Amino acid sequence: MSHGSTKAVITAIIGNSIVTTAKFIGFSLSGSSALLAEAVHSLADTANQCLLYLGLKRSSRKADVHHHFGYGQEQYFWNLISAVTIFFLGCVYTVMHAVGQLQQEHQPEISWIPFSIIGLAFLVEGFSFSVALREFLSQCRNEEKTFREYFFSTSDPTTLAVLIEDSVAMLGLVVALIGIGLSMWTGSAIFDGIAAIAIGLLMGGLAFFLASTNRKYLLNYSDDDVNAVATRLWTADAQVQAVPLVNSIVLSPKETLLMAEVELREEAMFADMSEAEIEQAIHFMRKLNAIRRSLEEDVAKVAPEAKHIFIEFASPPDKPDDLKGGTQI
Repeated sequence: MSHGSTKAVITAIIGNSIVTTAKFIGFSLSGSSALLAEAVHSLADTANQCLLYLGLKRSSRKADVHHHFGYGQEQYFWNLISAVTIFFLGCVYTVMHAVGQLQQEHQPEISWIPFSIIGLAFLVEGFSFSVALREFLSQCRNEEKTFREYFFSTSDPTTLAVLIEDSVAMLGLVVALIGIGLSMWTGSAIFDGIAAIAIGLLMGGLAFFLASTNRKYLLNYSDDDVNAVATRLWTADAQVQAVPLVNSIVLSPKETLLMAEVELREEAMFADMSEAEIEQAIHFMRKLNAIRRSLEEDVAKVAPEAKHIFIEFASPPDKPDDLKGGTQI
């Protein structure tokens, strides 16, 4: 589990808990729809980050008999659950409440309270954002990528989620400040309601973005960077003739399963070998391929759902005498 990601999440949880409480108190005193929308937004952020932390903890478990590649993808699962429930429901509730307030022509009691709450929220959200931004930039440097490259290619949804949420949170505060300020200046509650609807739609957009980001990693998403590195290194190797197939699956932000088909050059395989030895080697390789096909067909007949079978033979013993009495190929 990434220490930096955990720090960013815990900082966001503490900060949003404080801000959520302050915003609900401010709403109860002022009746501002925009402030209620911001309170719901912060509550959704807090709940989401609790699920992010849960995902971090559970995804760090070791592989076991039922999960041979570990639990890394559980991080994406909890992030997806959070996006499609918390933020979507927060969006729907906020917009419906704001529309209802507009229809009733509710006039909030605008005073210094909403502005002081927004000021406090800016300080707390700004600090949380700075922690997430520092961690994200650190990851950019470790991967030797620009901010933009890493933003669109990272398989770590946690730090990215906190960074995006804090950015949207501060944008929501600006919208709330403008809406409440215009309502105070004009004496009309319309601007307060419109600001609340805009904040709700921001939550909806955030829900869609987070859901889309995490969904792809639950669908065996390919690690294009690893594919490119493997292809580049192998094609540059003097022993390799061609690399016709390179496949990968992102298992977690730190783990990728890589599968490839590599064609070797004959001169690399048979260098310093006599014709008799080359003939034996070719016979041996054909025998291996025949055994592999036979093993794959045996499984496919009994378990036809096994569409992709990858078999790697264990290395033979160093001494021919060790082959007696039961052997690995």
